Amino acid sequence: MIPLKVMPLFGAGTYAKSAVVTRQRRLNVYLENRRDKDKTRIAIYGTPGLVSSFTTTTPSGLPLRGFQGTSTALYLAAYNQFQSVAANGSVLASGTLNTTSGLVSIAYSSTQVVIVDGNTGYTYTPSTNTFAQIPSFPAIGARTVTFVSGFFVAEQPGTQTFWVSNAFDGTTWNALSFSNASSDSDNILAVENLNGNVVIFMQQGQEFWQNQGLVPQPFAPILSATNTWGLGAIFSIVHVPAANDQDSLIFLAQSTSGQVQCVQINGFSPTVISDPDVESIWNSFSVTSDATAYSYQIDTHRFYQLNFPTANRSFLYDVSTGVWSEVQTGPSVTPSRHTGNLGTYYAGQTLVADYATNQVYSISPNVYTDNGQTTIRQIITRHVLSNFNRIRVSMLYLDMETGVGLQSGQGSNPQIMLEYSKDNGRTWSAQRWASSGLVGNYIARVIWRRFGCTRDATWRITMSDPVKFVITDGAFRMRAAA
Repeated sequence: MIPLKVMPLFGAGTYAKSAVVTRQRRLNVYLENRRDKDKTRIAIYGTPGLVSSFTTTTPSGLPLRGFQGTSTALYLAAYNQFQSVAANGSVLASGTLNTTSGLVSIAYSSTQVVIVDGNTGYTYTPSTNTFAQIPSFPAIGARTVTFVSGFFVAEQPGTQTFWVSNAFDGTTWNALSFSNASSDSDNILAVENLNGNVVIFMQQGQEFWQNQGLVPQPFAPILSATNTWGLGAIFSIVHVPAANDQDSLIFLAQSTSGQVQCVQINGFSPTVISDPDVESIWNSFSVTSDATAYSYQIDTHRFYQLNFPTANRSFLYDVSTGVWSEVQTGPSVTPSRHTGNLGTYYAGQTLVADYATNQVYSISPNVYTDNGQTTIRQIITRHVLSNFNRIRVSMLYLDMETGVGLQSGQGSNPQIMLEYSKDNGRTWSAQRWASSGLVGNYIARVIWRRFGCTRDATWRITMSDPVKFVITDGAFRMRAAA
């Protein structure tokens, strides 16, 4: 009998410009490099699911505009309401915003919270549950605010100016406490903090400003740290620990030639982390400036999730492997977006706000749906070939975790659906199904047979049952064909 042969089925490519180059797809899964290569070099796991945490009580039941957790509190904004809420969503304090739409930025110190909504600025004082509009707020129209080195900082949209509050006081802003971006005649789009410095995001570059104790505005530019990566989406900026455990920022960037790419800033150094495949997809979108993002961690995997509302797509970047995948919610495999839109960490868990409703979820690696909505797992393999000679494939064996079926209902007999293509992934065969085993059947084998002859083959593997999803490898029984 012809022995099975392990083949490199799974890689990091993403179908974009040409199926002949790669037809790969990873949907709602992520890769894990196994250092000891015990059974496999790369394992594939299903992405975590969502569990309902609470439903906000903000007016109209609309989705959240802003979301920020601290070590002791959770703040959110929806419609025209700002709220401080408990872990179960009950409202501790609230205030009224001047606007009812558009994303909101929230920054905090140990004693104050500052909110900007694209119209003006507001403060919330937790010790007294006091919410108020900031008198004579100078950064009119600011969309972002950050707290850094003892000061709140906000940009003046449409200008090169950013404003700085008085020390540890977001209620007062000196009329002379401002500066202008100095590297280029470019408008500021957003401000953020990184390692005690202010990061100024502009249309065509970035500047880093350091607290040097100046008066009335304490920050001065670090001219040697300036770079030419423009900001592609204001609300795509997220703090994510880098591989060296240093704090970093990941954001959707725009190159000097106008191409959308994803960049990570570690220290003062920007690094492109997107690959040509996902960049080709993003640059085909009509709108990318409305992208949102959030981050979370599962084991050693630090993830950055990037959502494109207009394009209706979501992508997941794994800092530990550098691999991009797609994520989405619902029963269709047609590309669409994930239900998560904004995220924050609070009370020992990552909370995610729904893009369409007033639902707030927690992330759980032991849940296999998005709050009961089906999560489709799909992997399209690398091209399988043997020096472009004709081969006959008589069997495909998929080594995966079996015996994880549920006691009843959907998932009691989990099914894996397989399709194959002999024309570089342009067309697919009829669906063929195999069971991954009833609960406790740990020796079940997932096998398909009789694929015929081809010079090049790809396989599409799909599962919709709400059970644990783990793949270690795949092997073929194949021989040369006449």
